[in-house]
Amino acid sequence: MNTWVLTPCHHPRLRDLTTSLAHLSHPVDRTVVVTTLPAPIAPDDLPGVTLLVSAEPGTNVSRWWNAGLEWIEQHHEPGPYEVLCMESDVRIEWSTLARLRMVLRNYNLAMVGTDWCGVATSAVETRYDLDPWTSEHRIPGACMLVAGELGLRFDEQFRWRYAADDFEWQHRKAAGTGLVRGLTIEHGPGRPLTGERAEYAEVDRQRFVAKWGGPPIR
Repeated sequence: MNTWVLTPCHHPRLRDLTTSLAHLSHPVDRTVVVTTLPAPIAPDDLPGVTLLVSAEPGTNVSRWWNAGLEWIEQHHEPGPYEVLCMESDVRIEWSTLARLRMVLRNYNLAMVGTDWCGVATSAVETRYDLDPWTSEHRIPGACMLVAGELGLRFDEQFRWRYAADDFEWQHRKAAGTGLVRGLTIEHGPGRPLTGERAEYAEVDRQRFVAKWGGPPIR
């Protein structure tokens, strides 16, 4: 299985991350963590895991994801490969990842995710259009499995809130996305949008509309 796990994480969320990685039990030699200043994770905190430090200042989750995607592209084994873009507090079963991978390849999709709201209208609810949809039908931004060989990247103009939405829409356009019924994940409580991140979210919303012609959610 040429499947990688990628997570951005800074040191204050290390406990969440170690719990998530232990729960998934993915091979450490195919696990990449992008850590950030001013509180980076130390190599001894995650033995065997590839640890990349994003030294650029400021909050830009797209840049962090891309650092990991670039490294994986340069180091994966020959042939098609998958990347599970997973936030640090996600709990996902190994069997769920295996099922997502099977759907991704059997349906020739660019991205798949779990139906964590239980709303999928078919065994695999596929999307190829670029129309807004209700939030329950979007691929969970906290945990997305992508076909790495497509070479798609996060758009770094989206620093926070709309980064995952844009990434999903890129994959819809490339080869389609799939929401897999019967699969789910656990995810920690959302962080309130305050201060700088609230400002980023509003700017990113405007940028999403300018890029795609409308908002991602109706």
